[in-house]
Amino acid sequence: MSHACRAGAPGRRARVDWRVTPLAPFALVATLAALGILACAPSGEADRPEAWVEIRGQRIGVEVADEPAEQAKGLGGRDSLDWDRGMIFLYDRPGFYGFWMKGMRFPIDIVWIHEGRIVDLDANVPFEPGGNGPTLRPSSLVDAVLEVRAGVALARGWRIGDRVAFEPTPAPD
Repeated sequence: MSHACRAGAPGRRARVDWRVTPLAPFALVATLAALGILACAPSGEADRPEAWVEIRGQRIGVEVADEPAEQAKGLGGRDSLDWDRGMIFLYDRPGFYGFWMKGMRFPIDIVWIHEGRIVDLDANVPFEPGGNGPTLRPSSLVDAVLEVRAGVALARGWRIGDRVAFEPTPAPD
């Protein structure tokens, strides 16, 4: 795909003088990135959730962490999470999985799930800059854990016993 910058008479390409400022190449890269031209995924793909979780008729787009490396990293290293997004951790077997806040930079709500129902909630779990914070465990067995931005569970009225539906997003054609 080529993009021509036109100025003046039709058919004439504008000439860019990179010597104007040493920051000019960086400005171009920033502009292209903002326009999505340098994005790794086709337009709209980067924001496409891997799956949907529905609780009380409210859908949250989620990333799926079902591999040990993804589960170990979780949301660590990120600066925030959109209000309508989350990360779901899926496990092959029910267990008392421990969660800590390693590398976290913002507080979260942790929703503990077993057989499609919320079995426990830890709301507004704080992060500890440069530390791991406490290890949290559910009060009963879980086979999935949903992490969302702090305040989401309370604002949406989620409670223990609520049904949780998980729906993978179909692969793009």
